Amino acid sequence: MNPNQNIFNDISLRKTERFGLCIILFCCLISTTIFAQTAQVIYSGLVNPTSIYATQDHLFVVESGKHRILKLNYDGDVVATLGGLGSGDYQFDRPIDVDATNGLQIYISDNRNMRVQIYDRRFRFLSSIKTEVPFTNRQMKPTQIVVNDFDELFVFDEVSKSILKFDENGNFIDSFDLDGIVPANLEVDGDRLIITDRVNKQTVILSQNGIIGERFPLVGFGPNIFQEVEFGVHTFKLFSDRIDKNTRQ
Repeated sequence: MNPNQNIFNDISLRKTERFGLCIILFCCLISTTIFAQTAQVIYSGLVNPTSIYATQDHLFVVESGKHRILKLNYDGDVVATLGGLGSGDYQFDRPIDVDATNGLQIYISDNRNMRVQIYDRRFRFLSSIKTEVPFTNRQMKPTQIVVNDFDELFVFDEVSKSILKFDENGNFIDSFDLDGIVPANLEVDGDRLIITDRVNKQTVILSQNGIIGERFPLVGFGPNIFQEVEFGVHTFKLFSDRIDKNTRQ
């Protein structure tokens, strides 16, 4: 083979490799730019927010510092507010968590009033759930809550460190100890409960009868992100004072 041909092939190969590298870097730059452009602050000025829940059209945010619930659209505009400090209907004392199910019934843990309040999608009061914790002489103090597909409610009681289970009519039906697990978030996945335990830095899988299953190291949360929810192409991140939205292209 002609030596000059070898040199030509070698030069062409290096050019091709450099061109391919440039394409990769360019694509990465474009991807990063698109992602950065779609990340935006949609609501700010929150005072001690503790929970966020996304439905098809709305976000429900617990602003515990103001003892109220915010209903926002996906652009961060306030659609409705619910609450204020007090112990009556339409009032809260340190609300902590919200489960808006399919958007028709809104469950809110009202911690210092020792109850879970239930509202409809227009924030009209439906009922409240209060109960004495089994084998104690005191009322539950709810923090994290979640509702399954059968409208059964699971409530973490912060004093007994146990989960209380209620049927679709709000009647107490069961409780189970969590063996030191401290939920920062409760989710339902099929017939399982998923617990985010930031104290012990783990994710724990439970059956809905309280049988503790697998445990995994907790990953995916930055130090300043309190909670993150997804709906469709949107991801919403709740920080200590604001909500960010990322939209996948």
